[in-house]
Amino acid sequence: MFFRFRGNNIQIVKSRLDPKTGKAKSIPLGSINRSNLLVSNNLRQNCSPAEVKEIEAWVKRRRDIDAAKQRLVALTLAEQIATATEWFAQANLEDARDAAEEVLLATSALRRTLDQRGLL
Repeated sequence: MFFRFRGNNIQIVKSRLDPKTGKAKSIPLGSINRSNLLVSNNLRQNCSPAEVKEIEAWVKRRRDIDAAKQRLVALTLAEQIATATEWFAQANLEDARDAAEEVLLATSALRRTLDQRGLL
């Protein structure tokens, strides 16, 4: 079984040997929404209990990876902001202006979250 990242979805596919050709044939079992990583009932019905267990183990590993990435980004954010500050100080104004808009939107969202959590 393997997992293909396709935009906002993760496609779950298993391979079966085609008895006529002797070649592996990919059979899609279903997909998982990438944002919530929930295994749907439809996907569960298309899989054996062992396959469901394998999918759930993959989802758990994926959640752990995503949590580790978020933690790393949060813990290194101050350093990244310092580096960005240096870049903005010397960057081409057109490039800086484009990036600044995105940074300001992200900063506003971060401040809201910090405030909601009582961290400001």
